[in-house]
Amino acid sequence: MNQPPVPPQGNGLEGLPCLYCGEAYEAGDISRHTEPIHCGPCITCVDKPACFSCRLMYCVCDVHRYRG
Repeated sequence: MNQPPVPPQGNGLEGLPCLYCGEAYEAGDISRHTEPIHCGPCITCVDKPACFSCRLMYCVCDVHRYRG
């Protein structure tokens, strides 16, 4: 039996892995993974979403600070 494909729910981004952190995200987390945050002077973090984790040891941004 051939079944028709199931249409995607919402905008189709749910469940896809994030480009910045690799986590799969649902509809409630879209802004955390896609909307840029203007966080501060660190050149690595400029316009990255909240899920981004900076790899720069001297990052001073509260949201993206290096946690290694």
